[in-house]
Amino acid sequence: MDAMISPMTLLLTVLALAAPEKAAPQFIDVVQANFAAWDLDRSGDLSISEIDRLVVAPQLKGDQAAAIAAMKTVRRIGYPAGPYTLANFDAAVKLQQKYARHAADDPADEKGSAFFNGAGIDWQKVFIACRDRIENPERALFRKDRLSLEQIRQGALGDCYFVAMIGNLVYHQPDKVRKMITVQKNGDLRVAFADSETIVMPALTDAEIGVSSSRGEEGNWMAAFEKGFGLLRQAQYPEKYKDGVASDTIGRGGQLYVTIRILTGHESETYLLRTNIERRGDSAVAQLAANPNDLARMVREKIKQPISRKKLIGAGTIPMEDLPPGIPSRHAYAVLGYDPAKDIVTVWNPHRNSFKPAGAPGLKNGYPTELGVFKVPMVEFVQIFDMLEIELDISAVTEGQRSGKTSGGK
Repeated sequence: MDAMISPMTLLLTVLALAAPEKAAPQFIDVVQANFAAWDLDRSGDLSISEIDRLVVAPQLKGDQAAAIAAMKTVRRIGYPAGPYTLANFDAAVKLQQKYARHAADDPADEKGSAFFNGAGIDWQKVFIACRDRIENPERALFRKDRLSLEQIRQGALGDCYFVAMIGNLVYHQPDKVRKMITVQKNGDLRVAFADSETIVMPALTDAEIGVSSSRGEEGNWMAAFEKGFGLLRQAQYPEKYKDGVASDTIGRGGQLYVTIRILTGHESETYLLRTNIERRGDSAVAQLAANPNDLARMVREKIKQPISRKKLIGAGTIPMEDLPPGIPSRHAYAVLGYDPAKDIVTVWNPHRNSFKPAGAPGLKNGYPTELGVFKVPMVEFVQIFDMLEIELDISAVTEGQRSGKTSGGK
């Protein structure tokens, strides 16, 4: 016979099932509750240095860390948010709410986006994105025995040149990447880069996870790599990177050859596919270095052996006006493979995007993309990308100072 359920137990069960989900906290409420404690110099404005200190503060947890991570993210991407005062935060949130009501009342009004983007930022949206990373219950460094490309996605950091090559290394040599990061007995993280360059650093703070490329689904190893890479650059070039947190040193763009050098200990060679680049505002016009067939012939020969030997190969786009849909400009990509029989190049976008062409795949409509991976005929590949970076078998000489070890809080 089934056990009897008391009326009180039944009532509590029904109420629990009927209870609405707890609403997400509001960015502005978190800021108002903690602003005075965060404003260390009592100036009424959260300075860049104050935010940087809070990003690496281990005692800052949960929603407070998410709010600081949101501020750091916006600061890094250079959005004109104005001084970080309570009044400005409040005004920006009210503006976003006004835009949301405007869009709901008239969804067809195309001016809504311009109205919002020209005067404010959706702090709540950025806050929730950072909070989702922090609140993920899987906080282990690795969640799976074997890494895969599907576990990687570039976040708000402008470090596509780094994430693309990490993805390339994971695709070809996942075990090597996993062995590069270890947890010490005291909880510190040790990141061993090539050429005996090693960084020892404190465990990631909540705010550092919030601003990273890690989504938490497969652990926080990517966030650890980003912090380690940033600390390494700070150690190698202390004068150049004396200000800011570790992520600042890699979040403003960079070069593929730097990542290849640090991950493999090898030099690389650059091949320019376009010349005579002419800037036109935010875009550019450039000529191919040769006709497409000649360029395709050259690239075939250059990548065939390196790909067969699992070398790192990257490609980049400049801010061109006529790039195919679904392929962002000013961005770095990983070249994962080449099929000589079909003359097809396999490319990975670290944004891990998905895209479906509106017509036949090609230069006009773009290419089917799943989790950032797409395939391009070689003769079209050389018309899309402006450069290639190919790992060589030549040992690289360390640039900058030898890093040694650091427990850097920055």
